[in-house]
Amino acid sequence: MSVDTAAVADSGESTGATVPQPRMAALYERDRTCQGLGIALDEVSTGHAVMRMTIGPAMVNGHGIAHGGFLFLLADAAFSYACNSYGPVTVAQAAQVTFLAPAAVGDELTAEAVERTRAGRTGVYDVTVRNAAGKAIAEFRGQSVMLAGTPHKG
Repeated sequence: MSVDTAAVADSGESTGATVPQPRMAALYERDRTCQGLGIALDEVSTGHAVMRMTIGPAMVNGHGIAHGGFLFLLADAAFSYACNSYGPVTVAQAAQVTFLAPAAVGDELTAEAVERTRAGRTGVYDVTVRNAAGKAIAEFRGQSVMLAGTPHKG
């Protein structure tokens, strides 16, 4: 699965800053986990990202529903692209997920990450994972920490 490079440009809606399309596409090209699981990067703008994945037969648990680890991974991936949209290397400091409804084999899930706040080297992001009908499957909150570069001012 490859990145939709046309959609990885900034929409200008978050802060008006431009997200360099080649940098985000390169980050995705190095992301073997997302590629291996068929997780597509649909959109990135400053502090925002949308990713998509279809639940396959190997992604369900003994109850026949999507394993929570895969839902967490999808949300975490969207969180990662949203918090790295500014440029400096940023990683998860902490994260939590609340599972709201089951997903089944064949369900296409979309994770939308939205920045809530950034201060110095840290940020807080919320991610909602939804099925194709728009039903919320999981809610994720991640706290990020910048490892390199200059902290965001303002």
